[in-house]
Formats: sequence, C-alpha cells, structure tokens
Amino acid sequence: MTRDTREIIAEQAQRIIEGGTPTADSEVRKDELMIYVDQAFGQMVKQSFYQNKAEGVSWLDGGFVYSFIEKVKEDKYRGMKYIKIPSTYVGLPLGMGIVQVSNVTSEFDTFVPTNPNFLGLSKGLLVNNLGGRRGYFVENTKMYFINLKASDSVDNILIKLAGGIQSEEIDPEVDIPLDMQQALVGFTVELYMKQRQIPKDDINDNNKG
Repeated sequence: MTRDTREIIAEQAQRIIEGGTPTADSEVRKDELMIYVDQAFGQMVKQSFYQNKAEGVSWLDGGFVYSFIEKVKEDKYRGMKYIKIPSTYVGLPLGMGIVQVSNVTSEFDTFVPTNPNFLGLSKGLLVNNLGGRRGYFVENTKMYFINLKASDSVDNILIKLAGGIQSEEIDPEVDIPLDMQQALVGFTVELYMKQRQIPKDDINDNNKG
C-alpha cells in the first residue's frame, strides 16, 4: 500500500526531535507533526516560486501542483454556479495559488480569474463580459463562476492548486519530489522547534532531558 509522503516525513522529523526512535510515551506526536509538515511545505512552495521568479521563470514547479476534479453546484439564492475548493493552497501573488481552472475536457480553454467584487465594479462596462470567456472569483472555500450557463453543459471543473495537499481526495497519493524531502524534514523540525521553543536533542540516545 502506498504511504503518504507527508507521514514518512513526519516520522523522520519525529525521530530527529526525539533524539532517536520514538517510544510509547513520546511527547511529540506524529499526527501533530503532520500539521507542521503541511506548513513547512507551504513555505517551501512559496520559496521555490520566488526563487524561480528571480531567475526569470514565471511559473511554479509542477511538482508542487495538485489537480482535482470538482462537481459544479448551483447556488439558487445567488443564481450562480460554484464549486467547493477541495483543499487549502499556498497564497501566491495575484491569486496564483490557484494555478489553473478549466473545463475537464478543455484545458486550453481556461477560466479568467477576477476579484470578488468584479461583478459590482464592472456593471455596465464592456469588461463585464470578459470578452466572452468564462471567469471565476473566490470567496473563502468556494469558487463562483461568471458566464457559466446551464446550456454550456459543464458538469465538472478541473482545478489545479499550488501545494494543495490537504484534501481527502488525494489520500494517500501525496508524493513530494524526492530531492526536496530532506529539506522538508529540516523545515518541519525548524518550524516545530521555533513554535514550541524547545532545545533540539542532537544526540541519538533517546534522552529528552
């Protein structure tokens, strides 16, 4: 059975923090460390983005991108189509944490990202039509669509998220790039130590004192 890479990294970080193989009375719990793994991974994604940008690369490494297929629902009170965003993701400039949104069968026909107040601000203006393209805006955990009509027969949406690893839909298929796993272990330990403000035990003697 495939194991979630996050779980393996959490175990490695636990051994480093504990100073050896964790015992039954270990103070550092693996399930707690999984939270720090996710936070450290988010920092790594953002760091990679800015490093690539400094080198003239404007896109995110594909190893950090996770794809989901979500069923389109209807908000009858607002008269709009929407999906539930399946996972948290890394907040990048200009909403780039949401890497791409499209119809599942037409990835070349991407949806245009807009601000949450786009509809009100663009009322009566030519830009309101988005040049005939479909658009979207995000409100917390939902994504609402613009110019998506029932006649379009779009039942499912493909959404790609930067660092979108907190989802039940991909368990246990989270596979963090191999060359970044060691760095992520270090990030996790550092983040845990910093937030807990505890000294690191570098001696592999299982002594916590």
